[in-house]
Amino acid sequence: MKKLRCDKPYDIDEARRQKGLSRRRRKDSRTTAYELTIRVPEEYRTYFEGKKKLTRTVFALNKKDDLKDQINAFEDEKNAELERRLEERGWVRRGDEKKEPGRCMTPIGSYIERYIEIRSNGAVGKNTVKNETRYLQYVDAVIGSIPICKVTAEDIEGCLLKIPELSEKWALERQAAWEENRKTARWVRKHGTLAKPFKPIKVAGSDMQAKILKFLREVMNYALEKEDITKNTAKAKFLTRVFKKSKPLIDPLMADDASRFLQEVEKLALGYFKVSLLLLLNTGMRPEEMLAIRVGNIIFGEEETLIKITSAIDHDGKEIREYPKSDASRRSVPVDEYTAEVLKQWIDLKSSLMRALGFKPSMSMLVCGPEMAPRTYQSWHRDWLKFAADASFKGVRPYALRHTFATLNLANGENIKTVSVLMGHASSAYTLDLYAGYVPNTGIGIGVRYMNFLRAAA
Repeated sequence: MKKLRCDKPYDIDEARRQKGLSRRRRKDSRTTAYELTIRVPEEYRTYFEGKKKLTRTVFALNKKDDLKDQINAFEDEKNAELERRLEERGWVRRGDEKKEPGRCMTPIGSYIERYIEIRSNGAVGKNTVKNETRYLQYVDAVIGSIPICKVTAEDIEGCLLKIPELSEKWALERQAAWEENRKTARWVRKHGTLAKPFKPIKVAGSDMQAKILKFLREVMNYALEKEDITKNTAKAKFLTRVFKKSKPLIDPLMADDASRFLQEVEKLALGYFKVSLLLLLNTGMRPEEMLAIRVGNIIFGEEETLIKITSAIDHDGKEIREYPKSDASRRSVPVDEYTAEVLKQWIDLKSSLMRALGFKPSMSMLVCGPEMAPRTYQSWHRDWLKFAADASFKGVRPYALRHTFATLNLANGENIKTVSVLMGHASSAYTLDLYAGYVPNTGIGIGVRYMNFLRAAA
């Protein structure tokens, strides 16, 4: 537990004197009025009714003894109050903890909360902390009160099985709260209608179950290293078999459809959208990578043009960040001559448009967007839906172009390692696992080819 500490005392009398105000009334006129302030860390605010700071006015005869004693008394009082409220939740004071290895009696919910708090101090990013806090909600709701040393594999199984039910319940509660909010006059003024329907709720499934199981294993590994438990029950084999992470949906276009798709793209007028579709189809890059491509990422060459992928647009589409997925995602992909020529023409056209508006084109200029600011995925996706409907590709996802690039290249005999690098996968084993069904069977006739090779070499 973090100890609560006072800020430097604020001299109320001096502040009032500077403003020309009289001193406050007090029993002893010899004392000086001070305001004591304790700033409450964010993780403890819930125990103080959401207050960000705690204040108290005190009257002290001197700073050395009297004021110091009152500061200590204020800190001790609030720390004792915090300890009491933490203990109600299951927190155990260090001096009271059992020293016997593997017998930590802290509830798993409180243990995970502390684990996240430790990691949030620079060890992991904000998004990771946000995700782990969401995982904690599910664990807390089902097995949060069980001491971590007594959590069994069956307890974890029961927690994972409850995830879809809890997810649906919470989603419906949020929707009901939103529906109530939509009835207010403020909502009507902002949105102009009450009739806009909600989208269907999303219910967590196998992917969330697999993520929470993985997270529980990490937490219990941490507890095992600290000797708070004797066994990581989250590593039970039956949990691995039952709660598997589902593979990504692989929905590539077949060769004839891919050819027709390319013809439809070639018919489009020169613009950012045509460029974006060519990049997705001909390089296999992700849509969030495509929207982050800048002019400086493109290296035009006489023999081959390369695009360096170093960043991606964030989930909200408001900011471009250095690539967060893995080192393998930072890569260079080759571009065919036609796409390279379209890129050159579009960059020249966009530069001219910017000059006409009074802007100076630079190497940081975004390629896949008509504006200066990054184009959000949602905005780009609206253009995609219109194009897909007009070109008779309704229902096709943008990610299908990435899968098309991988599957057709593998079917045409490209090396699995090469395709893996171009796709930005961490390993060729992952690529093979995803696209194994599209790798041609080269075993047919291998014996004949081998013997012919030996006879030819003689």
